Amino acid sequence: MNMNSEEVEIKTVDTILDKGVRVPIPAPFFLKIFGVRTIKVIVRRPVIGNMLRISKMYLKMGIKDETENDWRNWIDIFAKTVVPASRIVAIGMLRGRIRGLLFCRPLAFYLRWNMDTRQMAELAALIVSLSGVQDFMNTITFLRGMKMTTPMNVSQ
Repeated sequence: MNMNSEEVEIKTVDTILDKGVRVPIPAPFFLKIFGVRTIKVIVRRPVIGNMLRISKMYLKMGIKDETENDWRNWIDIFAKTVVPASRIVAIGMLRGRIRGLLFCRPLAFYLRWNMDTRQMAELAALIVSLSGVQDFMNTITFLRGMKMTTPMNVSQ
């Protein structure tokens, strides 16, 4: 079998995404007593159900393109979106329905109070890059192209 370098690279990236990416987050207080400053959490590709929950939560946030860039506007947007944004990151970190339902709010609360905005943004960017949105869009485009429900005109 002779694979070209592009196929090897794609298989390598898929393998890395399946194994997940280690992300350091600040350790809880009881671990800090023992000198542990950070813990490494493995973030894997979110499953489709979690992607659906993330999408619904994002739409509920009601983010619109704001033309004004004054401080008051920024503070209002920050105050309205920080809790849902931290929940989105928590959902992306937790795979599965049960874990997501049980631990989403506590993990989001912990992340809000132990991470700064840059760390949270990096974690959110990682989750977006791992999510495989492009694969999903390709699937939708393919299914739309099939047009299985449109009537076929077989006559000349």
